[in-house]
Amino acid sequence: MMKLVILDDYERTTDRISFEQPSLANVEMEIFYDQAEGDELVDRIRNADIIVPIRERTHFTQELLIKLPNLQLIAQTGSGTAHIDKEAAQEKGIKILTTPGGSQAVTELVCGLMIAHARQFLPLDQEVRQNKWPNVVGVGLAGKTLGVIGLGKIGAGVAVIAKAFGMRVIAWGPRLTEERALAHNVEYVELEDLFSQSDFLSVHVRLVPETKNLIKAEHFEMMKRSAFFMNTSRGEVVDEGALVHALETKQIAGAGLDVFIEEPLKEGHPLTLLDNVILTPHIGWKTDSTFEMFLNKALDNVTKYLKNKAKTKN
Repeated sequence: MMKLVILDDYERTTDRISFEQPSLANVEMEIFYDQAEGDELVDRIRNADIIVPIRERTHFTQELLIKLPNLQLIAQTGSGTAHIDKEAAQEKGIKILTTPGGSQAVTELVCGLMIAHARQFLPLDQEVRQNKWPNVVGVGLAGKTLGVIGLGKIGAGVAVIAKAFGMRVIAWGPRLTEERALAHNVEYVELEDLFSQSDFLSVHVRLVPETKNLIKAEHFEMMKRSAFFMNTSRGEVVDEGALVHALETKQIAGAGLDVFIEEPLKEGHPLTLLDNVILTPHIGWKTDSTFEMFLNKALDNVTKYLKNKAKTKN
């Protein structure tokens, strides 16, 4: 009997998923609802033939993979694989299968961050709770310019909604072409122009060597003082120190951040001390429908893998 381990289900989302697929009938399954490290992690997955990781919470390094003699398949939830040493997995013959990402959920969060900043939801909520009734003029989105860095599924989804708000949308990406941008009804611009023209700027690139530390102090210096910066991709894409400086000195009006270089943020982190930043704990993808899709698609991948394995044997 093969052993399947589901890791890091902090939210106990597996409680809502059916495991009734016939192909899983002869699979021993174990689910862990917390995160383990070191020897404890190895003990949990040492005998696993198949691992279903929840997102990128556990890192499958070469050192870890060599301690897993039975592992045949990593059925990843989501499309990200930066946490897996793919070269080491290939050397051991471990197959990696992914699911679609949670693009719709991230798109919705980005639009929420824009509106929350434009209409000052957080400070106004606090004022009203203190029996105040401030006279505030919000920022309308219609007619404003949204800059998108990375026009993949998420960036393109954000562009669609921004267009519905009546915004002008411009985009740049490491591999984005003018033709691809036009296909999404978006204007292609150079990176410097994107920073200087945007009223709202949203980052949607994968973390790869060419995008690490992509956004630096010089880029924040190009932005309007009224601009709002959003990052829901990966923290390492941005020079975090430069962003903190831009917010502290009011080079930009504010930021909405769902990702950070180190997660969770430590107590006293400079970003937590600023009143012009909206912070969320890496929840962009995290909705009930996304979790359900991730797990069902991952189990579909397990089923297909087992069927193909059975055919090969025959």
